[in-house]
Amino acid sequence: MEKSKPLSRRIYRANWTSCLLLGISICLLALTCLSIIQKSSSLAGMWLPTALLIPVLFHNRYRAWIPLLGSAALGIAASHTILGTPFFHYLPYLINNLIEGALCAALLRRMLPAQDPLSGLGSWMKFLFVAVIFCPLVGALIMLLFILPAHTPAELQSRFVTWFMSEAVAILALTPLGLIYQRGYLSKLLTSRRLFGLLLTLILTLAAGYLALKWLPYTFAFITIPLLWCAIRLPRIEAFIIFLAVTLMIALLHTSGIISVQPRLSIQVPQGLIFLPLLLILMPANAMAMAMHALRAEKSHITQSENRFRNAMEYSAIGMTLVSPEGKLLQVNKALCQLLGYEAEYLTTLTFQEITYHDDLGKDLMLLQQLLNDEIQSYTLEKRYMRRSGEIIWTLLAVSLVRDEHHNPLYFISQIEDINELKHTEVTNKRLSEALHEEKELLHITLNSINEAVISTDRNMNITFMNPVAEKMTGWTEQQAQGQPVSRIVLISKGAGGPLIDNLLQFDINENLHSSVERSLVLHGQHTALFDVQLAVSPLRTLKDEPIGIVLVLQDVSKFRELMRKLSYSASHDLLTGLSNRGSFESSLKKALNVTATQRQSHVLAFIDLDHFKAINDTAGHAAGDELLRQLSTLMQENIRNSDRLARLGGDEFALILFDCPQEQGLITLQHLVDKINNFYFIWEGNGYRIGASAGMTQINDANVTGSEYMAQADMACYIAKHNGRGRVYKYEPEQKNAIAYTSGETPPENPQSGAQG
Repeated sequence: MEKSKPLSRRIYRANWTSCLLLGISICLLALTCLSIIQKSSSLAGMWLPTALLIPVLFHNRYRAWIPLLGSAALGIAASHTILGTPFFHYLPYLINNLIEGALCAALLRRMLPAQDPLSGLGSWMKFLFVAVIFCPLVGALIMLLFILPAHTPAELQSRFVTWFMSEAVAILALTPLGLIYQRGYLSKLLTSRRLFGLLLTLILTLAAGYLALKWLPYTFAFITIPLLWCAIRLPRIEAFIIFLAVTLMIALLHTSGIISVQPRLSIQVPQGLIFLPLLLILMPANAMAMAMHALRAEKSHITQSENRFRNAMEYSAIGMTLVSPEGKLLQVNKALCQLLGYEAEYLTTLTFQEITYHDDLGKDLMLLQQLLNDEIQSYTLEKRYMRRSGEIIWTLLAVSLVRDEHHNPLYFISQIEDINELKHTEVTNKRLSEALHEEKELLHITLNSINEAVISTDRNMNITFMNPVAEKMTGWTEQQAQGQPVSRIVLISKGAGGPLIDNLLQFDINENLHSSVERSLVLHGQHTALFDVQLAVSPLRTLKDEPIGIVLVLQDVSKFRELMRKLSYSASHDLLTGLSNRGSFESSLKKALNVTATQRQSHVLAFIDLDHFKAINDTAGHAAGDELLRQLSTLMQENIRNSDRLARLGGDEFALILFDCPQEQGLITLQHLVDKINNFYFIWEGNGYRIGASAGMTQINDANVTGSEYMAQADMACYIAKHNGRGRVYKYEPEQKNAIAYTSGETPPENPQSGAQG
């Protein structure tokens, strides 16, 4: 029987050598088929190029199809050129051949396994429908579209049948061989002893087919007999070789005029249907080859399974025996004979009841009955046997039951392991084991009960233990993590986006005590959330102070640090609007002054005061006022740069720093904000309200001026804007100090030198 290599997917890459060989092969086949067609003045026969192209495409990747199809097209074109066929006469047929071959190969790749496409009757039936019936029909229909205007209906019918039969017969004869052929099979066949038998069978089959065609009635019925004989006798690939040879012989004998396959009937069979009987005899022969291949494969599998079982039993290091349902020992191995001190021939005359120690027989029979009643699938039992010398030995017995296809019990498989020495030291071992177990249980209970994650490693930094908290935090179970490097399981970084700590043994916990919340330690779990943790690393050492591993203790402090972040946020932000508060804004102002001092940058500081806000508070209530402040904060935040800092100082007063901003650009930005606020229409409980804003700004360009002085300047400019008509932007000028004092309690006159309307 043929052997196929266990390839995961038998698809090859096409190279220039493959394309060249395909082109030459297609050219020779097409030249032969065209010569036969011209000689017989008919398309009847076989068109082998498509039959060869299909398996080649099937075994190659889709990306290699273009060069392969190109090689096939050049081969067919070369054969037509040699025979003098005009280019545009054969071009439609060439395109049709390529379409049919590609369509068939694509469908077969989707429906058949790549490793062994024709592994049984089911896959062969799919091949028969797709490659022998469907795709030739599609090709014949496409051919009719090409020649439809130039032929009569009778001619079209004849051409349709002829095309279909020539493609179907060729595909059925050649393509299965190409699909199942393995690389290197031919070279192995040429050097094997089977070659002579194959050649002899081929000669006899061809001779029998020739005699049947020449002299016997019902020609194709007699040809079926040797083909079926080959299918039964030979491996699948060799049978397909003979099927192909017989098909080629019949076609050549018919086209050469040596024989005629025209049935001896009173009516003339159409030319296109002459080879229909050949198609019909190839089908059962192929089917029989597939059935025999499946049968041989199943038989080989059974034989291999039996051999594996026999060898496993015979050469097993522990005693094994097959026991009948009545208890008779059917087959024993060498290990069991040595264990019990009996020869195999004598041992098979006994029952297991006769060699079982009487105190253990009752429990064994009870479990055996449960196994027969299908209450359990197998059982193990510590059991004593009596050796031939009279000595009693302890064994560990494992028993399972084998049933037939009707679920009737056939025999028991018993495995008998010698534990006699273990039982002699069992008392000492049991005491030691109990003490160790108690200590281990106490340790595990303690570690499993604490809220910290505990992880231990060996001297190679591979994990040996994880408690449930560690499993939850890392996303690894203890079973998955055991033996893995701790650096792969425990991923800790300084901050959520910071670098990982690559050496936990050398980690200094004191280094992280004074880190900010954002730079504190973070554990990255597998498929779990990030955990803020505190880490303690303790080395494990022997009595000789040799390192044998480490113990990591991770405490989840995510809630504590989240609370710290919230407190930090609350301390620096206005809870109503989410903007920076006065303290945070003053810190930003100090940073702006530092930048001015070090980098000579100038900034714009502005105060914004809402107009008519108290009226809305008094009219619609404080809830409306709060909502209005939130919406206006969002509006202003959307109209400044991300680098700028907007803050709520209290009530309806806001402050703004425009970093690295010229005075003119600051005026434009502030006027834009004031216009946005002036045009804002606030809706509350179905009522609409208008509100305005006034703004004052000053330029930060002198690091010697304090932040409080700059804030006073911006406040003064805002005051001028608010009391000079509202809805305006004023910039601070030194002369404004005198103006405020002059107009105290009055509406100041406009001073074009001291204020600029935005």
